Amino acid sequence: MKLNRRTVVLGALASMAAPLPALAQKRHGPGVSDSEIRIGSTMPFSGPVSILGTLGKTSLAYFNQLNAAGGINGRRIKLIQYDDGYNPGKALELTRRLVEQDEVSLIFETVGTATNNAIYRYLNGKKVPQLLIFSGANKWNDVANAPFTISGMPTYNAEGRIYARWILENMPGARIAILMQNDDFGRDYLTGIKAGLGDKAKDMIVAQSTYETTDASVDSQVVSLKGSGANVFISLSNGKFTVQSMKKAHDIGWKPQVILPLGSSSLSAIMRPAGAEAGKGAITGVYNKPVSDPQFDKDPGVVGLREFLKKWLPEADPSDSLVGGGYTAAQVLENILRRCGDDLTRENIMKQASSLSGLTTPLLMPGITLSTSEKDHELYGHLWLQRFDGNAWIPFGKALSV
Repeated sequence: MKLNRRTVVLGALASMAAPLPALAQKRHGPGVSDSEIRIGSTMPFSGPVSILGTLGKTSLAYFNQLNAAGGINGRRIKLIQYDDGYNPGKALELTRRLVEQDEVSLIFETVGTATNNAIYRYLNGKKVPQLLIFSGANKWNDVANAPFTISGMPTYNAEGRIYARWILENMPGARIAILMQNDDFGRDYLTGIKAGLGDKAKDMIVAQSTYETTDASVDSQVVSLKGSGANVFISLSNGKFTVQSMKKAHDIGWKPQVILPLGSSSLSAIMRPAGAEAGKGAITGVYNKPVSDPQFDKDPGVVGLREFLKKWLPEADPSDSLVGGGYTAAQVLENILRRCGDDLTRENIMKQASSLSGLTTPLLMPGITLSTSEKDHELYGHLWLQRFDGNAWIPFGKALSV
């Protein structure tokens, strides 16, 4: 630390008053000053899953609110966001820009498995924290190879096992058809589903079909899957492809039990565009309280979210799960940075992010807490299930261990 004359004089005076002075020291890493913490993010504000950009818009609004209230330990949060269009190459280019030109302290909330896969080696090599990313790929909990990466959602593998468990308990004779995005996102979910079904997987899964994120439509895949005679349809898809898969199934008269990834269940972006009848009865996972469920109308966390949006992001739909996702992620990052105090080096930011114990935020479902350790970066240990009633998502059962 660079000491000026005033610091030295104060230190000398303190030493006269106490034989063992304890001088508070500020340790600043890249992107940090006495007045500011710079963080960076790339988002799919355009492209095939542009609806997921809602996450970033919500987080930015949250930090604007936080700054208006004084920031974190007197420092404003400057969130620098770029549009990666859900393009892995673009994500890497922009992430390099954030680290090398904008000199951010950390990367936050990058959306997508393919995009995070493109940047995680670079960030871990540079020892730049890659925090609360919106991808549940299993590799993010491989601490040996990705020690500076922490996901902000349950792993796809764990989520897949929970869906398989529900099928075995409620539809033991099910015939399952799976539509799968052809990348680690789809493959990790499929691995979890097969693991959850165990030795019954080979008989219960009767059809599989894949799509690329560059495809125009998944209509032909859905028609093919219907032909298998399946009565359970698991759509391991994102964005417009989730909407297309449900609409097409409904249009051709296929009425299976639909199961969706939790990140593909937004009311405003997925369920309403697909249509109430197409989505009615669908099941997905959930960790935030669904604002659309009347039972949470007076819940302090939901009331707080509505009040925040009214002032800071009035165009947002409170019932959109992506809004809740961005809100919770921003609150978790706020907690991590507050824990850092005045030691805002990248090493200490990562240390605090890797030592969460039973953290709760106002919007989390009952029974869900967040914990990490140096050897285990899997943030979520529990998950609820919820069912779409044609108008709202309604949680049922209890918190399930992942």
